[in-house]
Amino acid sequence: MQIKRIKCPKCGVILDVKNSKDEALKEIVCPKCKVKLQIRFQKPEPAQDPLEAHTFYGPKTPKPTPQNDGATQLGGVVADGVANGSTQLASPQSIVRQASLVCDGVTYDLELGDNTIGRKAQTSKATMQINTTDRYMSRKHVCITVRRLPDGGLKSVLRNDQNKNDTLIDGQPIANGDEIRLINGARITMGHTTLTYKES
Repeated sequence: MQIKRIKCPKCGVILDVKNSKDEALKEIVCPKCKVKLQIRFQKPEPAQDPLEAHTFYGPKTPKPTPQNDGATQLGGVVADGVANGSTQLASPQSIVRQASLVCDGVTYDLELGDNTIGRKAQTSKATMQINTTDRYMSRKHVCITVRRLPDGGLKSVLRNDQNKNDTLIDGQPIANGDEIRLINGARITMGHTTLTYKES
């Protein structure tokens, strides 16, 4: 049932008109001045999406949660290695428990939340400072955000951190503002230094 509040154009009385039969056009008589009024109602929305009408999720079968939340992915590959944009729930063996970066044999573990990566320097404000003499790596070069997924695994998204130096993922340049979901083995080049993203 729809209720519409109107003002009588003749006497100015305020009326609440009920539309219990879901009519598109309803005629009433103003109780004060007795003028006939026509009120248009919007067509009611269907109670249920027709596509959802044939999909049933019992109490022991939860609705599946897609693993891809729309972050850009190079080559159309999702975290569990499925190509062409298909969605597949991760098996317990493939759930990521730890994400890290490896540079010149040194492993840097990523923490949950934002990890700012850059060249080690006294004036650097990066939370993860890479020990390198590469002046083409900015002191705040990229940000990798690590989030916990509903299945208990991790998802890492790289964002270019408004630096003036080059950032590439597997040889493809990343522009400022781009957000890329990282996959296991991705090579991240910052300046002249390449780090490998690892999941375990």
